[in-house]
Amino acid sequence: MFNQLTFKNIILIGFLVLFTVIFANYMASLLFTGKNSLETYESLKTKKVQLENKIKSMQIANAKLQKDYFELKNLEPEQ
Repeated sequence: MFNQLTFKNIILIGFLVLFTVIFANYMASLLFTGKNSLETYESLKTKKVQLENKIKSMQIANAKLQKDYFELKNLEPEQ
């Protein structure tokens, strides 16, 4: 009974294979181009590094400005 491949069984197997290939393709496309994709992760990782570098440079600039401010404040006469 199971050794016989009828036309109906061949069509069913073909449909299942086709469905599996289409579904796998859809899932792969979501993985690489979707909202939670690898591409999005890489761009966010790059943006994080850029923002961290900007934070460091702004902290250095802030420290210099605070130093200048306190030096100028000490030069003012006390009231």
